[in-house]
Amino acid sequence: MLYQTIKVLLVEDMLMIAKITEQMLKKSPSNRYAATHRARLAEAVTTLKTEEFDVILLDLNLPDSRELDTLARIIEVAPDVPIIVLTANNSDEVGLQAVKIGAQDFLLKGDFNYLTLDRAIVYAIERHRLQRTIRQLAVIDELTGLYNRRGFNTLNPDVIQKVKKSDLRGYLVYFDLDRFKQINDVHGHAKGDEALKEFSLTLQSVFRKDSLLSRFGGDEFVAMGVEMNPGQAEQTLSSLDVVLSVRNAQAGVIYNLESSHGVTYFDKAGPHDIEELSAAADAALYQNKERRRRLRAPAQAGLQPQEDRR
Repeated sequence: MLYQTIKVLLVEDMLMIAKITEQMLKKSPSNRYAATHRARLAEAVTTLKTEEFDVILLDLNLPDSRELDTLARIIEVAPDVPIIVLTANNSDEVGLQAVKIGAQDFLLKGDFNYLTLDRAIVYAIERHRLQRTIRQLAVIDELTGLYNRRGFNTLNPDVIQKVKKSDLRGYLVYFDLDRFKQINDVHGHAKGDEALKEFSLTLQSVFRKDSLLSRFGGDEFVAMGVEMNPGQAEQTLSSLDVVLSVRNAQAGVIYNLESSHGVTYFDKAGPHDIEELSAAADAALYQNKERRRRLRAPAQAGLQPQEDRR
């Protein structure tokens, strides 16, 4: 019985071994394999940039690359694809080193059959999937699906590096939900969680897909990215305010969803220290919250804000 089709990239320079391996794949009792054969590292890299695969069978010694350098290059190009290394009969040590740096398994050439190959592929795919899930759980906020603080700390250097290498401006925004404690106190923590999830979805809807969005905990959110056009961050923040205003004006809304934010910018000249950027964004957030609190206090007392008086 055929359960699934598994796309295999077979990277092997010896044609006879490649043919034998492909014949083994065809004998699988439980899976259908679609194999693509490449004989050189450069060919494999080109193929991986344009096609998707479920697993890679990799000979380390190729005409244009040797041993662990071959594996390192494949991992660089296809980090999300499990790799099984094919080694010569006397290469246990190399195989173990390959596993240590990222391969899921290694098989000795001439020492496996179609059953052991099939089993190795299935196990490699499943192990890789589980490892990826564990890595994601370590950096993803369970409630909102955004990156957590660890995820932000892992990925923010990529944003900074992109800005340093370009003429574009980067931004870092800190957010707090206004009167979030009141939502929890009046409507319960389930509604509070609902508010956090709704706000995270709103952030995802207004910011570019390549933005780094994170929830640090409680009602603290962060957005970081690169402006493709001048003023893009401010335009996005204005769009956020509009979306929340429209949401709050709808009939049946039992609590308002509002936020304060503080933003800071950086370019190739700096600053590039994340602690410095975070301090600036946090200070801007505090100033914004204080301003909004001052404007809101007179209105809540039945008066017009002082700034509106003539």
